Amino acid sequence: MKTNRKIIFLVSLVLMHILSLTSIPTVKADETIPTPYYQNLDINGTYIYNVTQFGSTVGWYNFTPWPETSYEGAWNTNPGGQIKINFTGFYDKDFNDWGNLFGDPIPWLDIEIIENNLGILTTNFTLANRSNSEVARALTLGFNYFQSGFLIPTHNLTHIKNLAVNQSDPGGEYDIVGDVNTEETYNFFYIGFNQVGGGQQTHMIYDRETGLLVWARTSIFGYLLEIESLNFTVDYPSSLTYDVNQFGGEIGWFNFTPWPGNSYEGQWKTNPGGQIIVNFTGFYDKDPNDWGNVFDDPIAWFDIEIIENSSGILTTNFTLYNRSNSEIAWALTLGYNNFQPGFHIQNIENLTKVKKLALQEASGFVPGIVINEETELTLKITFEQVGGGQRTSILYEKRTGILLWANTSFGSYLIEMVIEGYSPWESEEELNAQRPNILSKFLPYIIIISISMVSALSVLAGSKINNKIRKFNKYFLIGIIATASFASFFVFTSSLEVAEVNEPLKEVHDITLIVDYGNGTIKTHENFELIKYNTTAFHALIKWCEIQYNNYGEMGILVEQIDGIKGNWRYSINGDFPGVSSNKYNLKNGDTVKWVYG
Repeated sequence: MKTNRKIIFLVSLVLMHILSLTSIPTVKADETIPTPYYQNLDINGTYIYNVTQFGSTVGWYNFTPWPETSYEGAWNTNPGGQIKINFTGFYDKDFNDWGNLFGDPIPWLDIEIIENNLGILTTNFTLANRSNSEVARALTLGFNYFQSGFLIPTHNLTHIKNLAVNQSDPGGEYDIVGDVNTEETYNFFYIGFNQVGGGQQTHMIYDRETGLLVWARTSIFGYLLEIESLNFTVDYPSSLTYDVNQFGGEIGWFNFTPWPGNSYEGQWKTNPGGQIIVNFTGFYDKDPNDWGNVFDDPIAWFDIEIIENSSGILTTNFTLYNRSNSEIAWALTLGYNNFQPGFHIQNIENLTKVKKLALQEASGFVPGIVINEETELTLKITFEQVGGGQRTSILYEKRTGILLWANTSFGSYLIEMVIEGYSPWESEEELNAQRPNILSKFLPYIIIISISMVSALSVLAGSKINNKIRKFNKYFLIGIIATASFASFFVFTSSLEVAEVNEPLKEVHDITLIVDYGNGTIKTHENFELIKYNTTAFHALIKWCEIQYNNYGEMGILVEQIDGIKGNWRYSINGDFPGVSSNKYNLKNGDTVKWVYG
């Protein structure tokens, strides 16, 4: 009898052990969210991700049991499909976890993978209560032992960065060596991994506040997955505070309505240590008297408060309510010509269009050079007026269109401001401009002086050896000094930077003019000539069209109306948009001038 009881007891132990290997923890985690994670996370909420790219069906392997019978089947989705997750709580990692350097407890979740079959969403694969680490490995939302998956802790992003960077080459037998990049903006935290020599490429963007995955694009061999969160929204109504680092030149504010009468609203100013606070009030159409903005309706409107710093005390200097983003952009010079993005670019999701608009406005009434630069999370647009004057550099968050940093000047006016908590990056050109190569600049003069001194010492030494040439010393020295002076003058004049000038021609032939009125009407004039040095793009237009324009002197002419159609007119030469006014662009034989309304 005792023997039977022992057998039953041993069998029970074996069964309990088998169950422990094959089951997911059934004890619900404490409702309390661990301190490193976002405390207002909706544990009971469903988070949905749209699938924009997918390639190659993939097998799913469970951590327990491992390695026996861990295969749970192949999962599949497609563009237009979805991945849904529900957090079930926070538990310790599975004891068969292949490796994850995030500390216990970590998130666990239910996951549903959905296909799009001709517009009908159909469940393809479902698993309940799996660790974030297992899900991360199955979907390749991580690399090596950095398995961040769908949620990361947000209490110390610097620590998370270090964890990611340290996984570029952990040194294990099966680890993948790669380059790791991280970046932070106001709303987002980016982590990227690129395997050395090709292979795995994993790029993930997380919401800085919640730690939730916002976007991911990951691939290895034939597998590819790109997903984007449907849950992330920008909290526009909250205040955006910008710290002022530099300011110069008190400046007037002019309202769009009424315009031009009674539009002056007073002088505004701030100072280093001051602030500018904007509150989003909504999206509306542009003001009817908007001076010009290439962005389509509706655009953002804001309340704005401008604050001075008086010995550490912040004092409001100027306040306006419900003003268009366009008016604010003009008032603060957060744009140029008719490219006035101000505090927010509402169609930032079409990044190609934004960059194109930025480039086309280089040829407005203030001609200049425009440069677009990008990181994973930001777009920087720099405008530099030809011949000096305005210089505007503005940096935006790519996924929200929010202004992160601006450094803009015009005449005596200057403002540099940055959104609270953000450190703007600098391009190589900016860094090089801050640390010019002094040695290379003065090296020719050092060589000239060295040769002259050696020559002079040689003459003096020679005169001591041979007294007959001593009486010619002063002539030799005068010759050396004259030669050095001439060489220095030559180096100086050759180092002067002279801007390239497009010289006007007396006559140009085979010119084509195309005028696109933006309403379906396009007029073309071909094979004509311009004479008597009236050979600019402006002269080609006035030869065939009735126009109205404003002359801004050295800045050039701004065409405002062509054949009765008033609006934003711009021109191109052979498909390229020049950075100068049309009356300053001198044509060559065979050029095609195209004017476009838009």
